[in-house]
Amino acid sequence: MTRLVHMSDIHFERVDPVVVEALRAEINADPPDLIIVSGDLTQHAYRHEYRAAGAFLRSLNAPVLAVPGNHDITYIHLAQRFLDPYARWRRFISREIEPTWTDDTVAVVGLNTARRMAWGFDWSKGRFGLRQLHRLNKRFEALPKELFRIVVAHHPLHAPEHAPDLDIVGRADEALACFRKNGVGLVLAGHLHRGYVHAHEIAQEGLPPLLVIQASTATSTRLRGEPNAYHRLEVDKSGTVALEVRAWDGRAWRQVATREQGARRPKDEPGDFHRPQVVEVAGRENAPAGLG
Repeated sequence: MTRLVHMSDIHFERVDPVVVEALRAEINADPPDLIIVSGDLTQHAYRHEYRAAGAFLRSLNAPVLAVPGNHDITYIHLAQRFLDPYARWRRFISREIEPTWTDDTVAVVGLNTARRMAWGFDWSKGRFGLRQLHRLNKRFEALPKELFRIVVAHHPLHAPEHAPDLDIVGRADEALACFRKNGVGLVLAGHLHRGYVHAHEIAQEGLPPLLVIQASTATSTRLRGEPNAYHRLEVDKSGTVALEVRAWDGRAWRQVATREQGARRPKDEPGDFHRPQVVEVAGRENAPAGLG
């Protein structure tokens, strides 16, 4: 069995330090086999933000697989954005932007959906490239067929059911078709600061169902109606995935219910979540173009 931690949108520079320290302590008290970070490690891609994010990840007692998000490319220094957008990522986080990790149970493959430019004024929108998906076919061909296949990307493949107008990643349908073709059983993503699960039943014999899990922000103060949260997952050799959602209640991390397709919080669910003191709560109505 392989034990994973999945966190997303940690946004160093806009973090609650109490939450950061509690998350570090909880993970290190029960370290997984692999920690997965699905993008937006920084807020503005400044050096000091990258330095802080890298130090946090190195302080965790497990290997880390991370992919960039739209916030991890500078939108201020345009020469760097267009000529070498991942220079700071490679310096402070990892030499790879699309890493792969395997053990005797799973193969975890990272995909970069952040783009240095896009049509229109909102450059926060991500996209899968056709050549990127072609390379993904080749990457999976090189992996042992018996391993349970997991894809990690930043941008969402589905909008939450109660907010269907939210943007999803470009070429989502092509990506999902590629994942199905290659027998992917699990996709982990973030970006929307909302946690929900979408399940695809795969009709093709011998392939697992495709589970797409979106994570809320683990440590950022830019909340979108949900608490800070992260995921613990267990995958066994039969391909069974067990998901535990851990949310911050203001004092500690606790297990909360998994919500399918971004369902609203049930009225009878006990307690409200902890709201840190923040200057702004992120939302589409007050998010500057390109910030996501």
